[in-house]
Amino acid sequence: MTDSTGEAVAIVYPTSFGEGWLAFAGEGLIELGLPGAASPYPLSRKAPDWITQLAAGLTGYWRGGELPAVADTLLQSVGRTPLTDAIYRRVAAIPAGRTMTYGEVAAAVGRPRAARAVGAAMAANHFAPLIPCHRLVGSDGSLRGYAGGLDMKRYLIAMEAALVHG
Repeated sequence: MTDSTGEAVAIVYPTSFGEGWLAFAGEGLIELGLPGAASPYPLSRKAPDWITQLAAGLTGYWRGGELPAVADTLLQSVGRTPLTDAIYRRVAAIPAGRTMTYGEVAAAVGRPRAARAVGAAMAANHFAPLIPCHRLVGSDGSLRGYAGGLDMKRYLIAMEAALVHG
């Protein structure tokens, strides 16, 4: 769905950190904005049902629920290179309540020396938290950069751990 000029549009959804947003065009999801980030896309009140359902799922997630499942078609469309695609797939498969290091992800995709490439791929991730880059930590277990800030990253890791471990 696009606006009257044919441009991509976004809808917002509420979270405990402020409004997040989903940008889409036609039947494609273009980008997610973490709570507190302004949308560069014009806002719309209309969206396809699957976008509305995804927004509701994300609202539930930020309130302590499970993360909506990542569609394989989304994973196929986000990688710019085979390595980036493999990194996004591996990160999307990290279970809630768990973390991996950048080096562990690099090794898991067959590139044990590519920890920096994992970091670069996560910095370019336009689908957080669906591709849960917040689940990556430094080799010493410390929190590293996150577009929403380290407080948000810490919150998400703790929230997911509480959900899994009850």
